[in-house]
Amino acid sequence: MNKFIGKLFIEGEITLVTGLHIGGSKETGEIGGLDNPVIKTVKGVPYIPGSSLKGKIRCLLERKHLNLENGDPCGCGKENCVICNLFGSHSARNKTLTRLIVRDSFLDEEHFRKEFGEILEGEYTEEKTENIIDRIRGTALHPRTMERVPAGARFKFSSAISFYEKDNIKELTTRFIEGLRLLEDDYLGGSGTRGYGQIKFENLNFYVKNVNSYIGDNKKQPINTNIKSLSDIDISKLIEELERQMKVKKNES
Repeated sequence: MNKFIGKLFIEGEITLVTGLHIGGSKETGEIGGLDNPVIKTVKGVPYIPGSSLKGKIRCLLERKHLNLENGDPCGCGKENCVICNLFGSHSARNKTLTRLIVRDSFLDEEHFRKEFGEILEGEYTEEKTENIIDRIRGTALHPRTMERVPAGARFKFSSAISFYEKDNIKELTTRFIEGLRLLEDDYLGGSGTRGYGQIKFENLNFYVKNVNSYIGDNKKQPINTNIKSLSDIDISKLIEELERQMKVKKNES
């Protein structure tokens, strides 16, 4: 059996460089309702679903590392496929354990109010009117109103990678950090090619929780903290310390 040996936690902040639109339910039946609202909690506060983050990171890594036919996602489930090992397999025949958890990222409301006050109509969002341009006449057609979370807003990011005895810790960790970096140079949510959804990861902290801590103090141990940006991560040193922690736990367990 491929035994569980521990987890790596990566936490920090997502800051919006440009306005973000991740779609929610349309406000049907409401006069003056938005054509394209953003997804919100039951309290009306925008958030970034973990599924949106995880799906986009997987997509970008597949485009970079795999020769995919017809743009279909990888679902091979092979033992040496880092994509399937990290994100899970789509294959019904070859199931794999999903190592990666990406939590929903919730808005830092205190920071938002300091940054924007109460000046926005939707309290947490802005409205942007867009048009389709008639290429022949040069006139605007079919105006629509998009709701966006404004540039400068900040969300709390949290993720975790589980490791098992036979896992390639270096490969799994490196690929995920690479995926975060790829996402910074791409976009999240809708209308990215029109300027929406540019983000950056900031103020990152890395922690380890070993298999024995779950029957001990149950505390996460910091291994790399207060990292300002993804560019500041020394991946080789991070992997060295992470592998050292996991090897210790293998011997102890």
